[in-house]
Amino acid sequence: MTNPSASKKTSDESIPGYPRIEKLIDTEEFDSLNKDFAAAYGTLEKIARQKAGLAKSKQAKKVMKSLELVMTLLKDLLKLKYQMVEASKK
Repeated sequence: MTNPSASKKTSDESIPGYPRIEKLIDTEEFDSLNKDFAAAYGTLEKIARQKAGLAKSKQAKKVMKSLELVMTLLKDLLKLKYQMVEASKK
């Protein structure tokens, strides 16, 4: 037998979400993330510039591009947040 109360989902549980990203966008506390990304990017730049290990260099460049895309996505989400706030005021 199943527990009926355990099988019921609240409306919040049925909606997929990304709570950590949502909190980041809501609070706009990007300092820690910016520091971590800058440190990772700096390390990857050093790896990408190395002549030895071309495979590592290519992989580092791909990861750098991924970090850039994530930052672009976060900027776009923040921009969307501001647009939604403005639209709700009207």
